[in-house]
Amino acid sequence: IVEDNIVKAVQLNGDTLEGKHIVLVPGRDGSEWMKEKLSKFGVAFTNNQVDIGVRVETNDIIMAEINEHLYEGKFIFNTSVGTQVRTFCSNPSGHVVIENHSGTMLANGHAYKDKALGSDNTNFALLVSHTFTEPFNQPNEFAHSISRLANQISNGSILVQTYGDILKGRRSTQKRIDEGFIQPTQTTAVPGDLGLVLPYNTMKSLIEMIEALEHVTPGIASDHTLFYGVEAKFYSSRFDVNNDFQTKIKGLYLGGDGAGFTRGLAQAGANGIAIARNILK
Repeated sequence: IVEDNIVKAVQLNGDTLEGKHIVLVPGRDGSEWMKEKLSKFGVAFTNNQVDIGVRVETNDIIMAEINEHLYEGKFIFNTSVGTQVRTFCSNPSGHVVIENHSGTMLANGHAYKDKALGSDNTNFALLVSHTFTEPFNQPNEFAHSISRLANQISNGSILVQTYGDILKGRRSTQKRIDEGFIQPTQTTAVPGDLGLVLPYNTMKSLIEMIEALEHVTPGIASDHTLFYGVEAKFYSSRFDVNNDFQTKIKGLYLGGDGAGFTRGLAQAGANGIAIARNILK
């Protein structure tokens, strides 16, 4: 409830909770709800980028030096088509998993602290950043639509394809996957053709990144390397606030992933502390 551009209260499940300071931190899944509510009060926002790519799986031997000295190497590459590709969330001796993101099945990965539960493979994400200009302003829906296309082709799962088949422009088959040197840790992924799903610039960017990584981790550009898709990282709309994280509405503060300011638990926690300190001032 806002009066004279000053926040007065929040209505929740039929109750009205009054307060001089209201903090909204609904999380990433609450971004669309926040955008809908705050737009009614004229709070401006901008749409951030979306990252679209794949989860790469290779043998631990290929990544041994990186895993030993860095655990999770961070690599960024600027491609010939003007995109930027980054590695993310490396899992030595890990497993590729399927993540349900609001009904869209996405590739992801994890690793166990107990090495006895691990595998012989390392997986990590390769993500291509996509930033859109006017008039398009639905980057998250764009990524969801690409991911849902992969779900449709794989009958509700995710796709897996060898890097060699990608270069040859052909779909992977279960026979070729089984004959490869890398055994998939995600056995419900369906062999298929990511070329039918990923945009040309995205796929070209991923190929250029793998070829660049070949200089750092020789063997990663092997025909047997596995690509699982789609993996996507969604960014919330970033709302207009001042240095105290207060909106144009006096007393209304925004924070966390849902507001587009942070990308993870540690950052969101720090954001919450900053908001609390600003209120106490």
